[in-house]
Amino acid sequence: MARADVDHYANTLLDRAELIAREINSALAEANRLQGDACGSDDLEHLRKIAFTARYIKDVGRLVDKKLACSSFLGVVTPPFEIRPPDLSTADGHKIWVNTPLRLAEGVTALVVEAGSANAVVDPSAFLDLAYQPFRYAIAMVDPDKRGVVRSWGRRLVDDSVLIARTDKSVDTGIDLIRVDCSKDYFICATAALNRSEAIARQSKFVSGFGALGLLLGGFLSSIGFLLRTSPKPLSTRLREALRSNQLTLVFQPIVDLRSGRMVSAEALIRWSDREGNAIPPDTFISAAESDGTAGEITAYVIRHVTRTAGPMLRDYPEMTITVNIVAADLTDPNFYVVLEQALDASGIIRRQIGLELTERSTARQDIAISAIARLRQLGHPVYLDDFGTGYSSLAHLQGLNLDVIKLDRAFTKSVGTDSVKVSIVPQILEMANALDLRVVVEGIETQAQYAYFASTNPPCYGQGWIISRPLSFDKLVSFKAEH
Repeated sequence: MARADVDHYANTLLDRAELIAREINSALAEANRLQGDACGSDDLEHLRKIAFTARYIKDVGRLVDKKLACSSFLGVVTPPFEIRPPDLSTADGHKIWVNTPLRLAEGVTALVVEAGSANAVVDPSAFLDLAYQPFRYAIAMVDPDKRGVVRSWGRRLVDDSVLIARTDKSVDTGIDLIRVDCSKDYFICATAALNRSEAIARQSKFVSGFGALGLLLGGFLSSIGFLLRTSPKPLSTRLREALRSNQLTLVFQPIVDLRSGRMVSAEALIRWSDREGNAIPPDTFISAAESDGTAGEITAYVIRHVTRTAGPMLRDYPEMTITVNIVAADLTDPNFYVVLEQALDASGIIRRQIGLELTERSTARQDIAISAIARLRQLGHPVYLDDFGTGYSSLAHLQGLNLDVIKLDRAFTKSVGTDSVKVSIVPQILEMANALDLRVVVEGIETQAQYAYFASTNPPCYGQGWIISRPLSFDKLVSFKAEH
């Protein structure tokens, strides 16, 4: 039975890997249908739509003279970015970089695939919703010339020679049960492993609970129970269970007027530690929820908990705002508007006290975003554009959205005090925001130099970051508000 579980897990991993490969090929083929001038407004809008509709792609870039000239996330890159030689090249012209540091997220690496004049950045968490203890896994890309193996996700579980052969294989090392499944269409292999002693221990522990029922009944139930306990449970399934049992919690990060230090608002952030005490990053479980269409449940959960928990403070401080992050799917979900209205009616909170934060990725479909933002503002909610920072290319995009606030991405904040090109763009972003009558919240303020820089701008900015306060429990947020 343990062997069947390992085989099933490997097959599930390979199915996901092939799905990602197909999505990459489709995205790159579409990106190579150039719309207008390379990195012009039409081209960037085209790239954004591709990235927005993809499930496992974070960014789509345009190459000019073999340099990264712009992307759906970064906008126009000035100067164009030199690209190092690939880790792997295929006969059909694809170039692949494994564990490449990303310009769009400092300290994060990802798989990047290039074809023609476009490249695609694959979501680093593409397999995290399939991770399930005590199984281990690895996704490897095999050099088509059989010179070697590069691992895109996971760790080494078998010798490279096994993967280079690209033959499905089961291995019993005496310590681990291992299954290797290789794609017939792509140069990809998925490997799953389960420690034998772990499998036996888990089975024995479960079987012992049925000893009193008799050998026959106990053996029957334990075999079923072992199958259920060891079959990988998708992250999205565990997330639904956590939502229904109120396992998720909220913390609040204060936002202050940088000149006066007065707290003006706070961002509600969701956190999840599973039953084993493992903290699961929000980006991971929210991405999984978006993939299977249940992200709206998270939004509803947060709205209900914010209005219930923060209601008394918001009624005491009518100038205060709590912001809630929403996703693209919420904009067209009738239930989102129903939940929002019901929660606010029950709490007695003024609508302008609940702000709604959208990422630029969520607004790529302007035809949807513009009408949805107009509807939310008409209801009385301030609308924020989170992680703003795609550069000049997004200015026309921004003007059409008719927002209330932009939140300057932390990449710009970190550039203060450095020679980064980003810091030279900051004054122009602030001037543009002022011209469009937009308030600015600066994210990720971590040093006194960063605080001082943005506190001295005209017009003044709001800010959040660890030098101001880390995310707080609600009780501590109330104390912070009283002090600021």
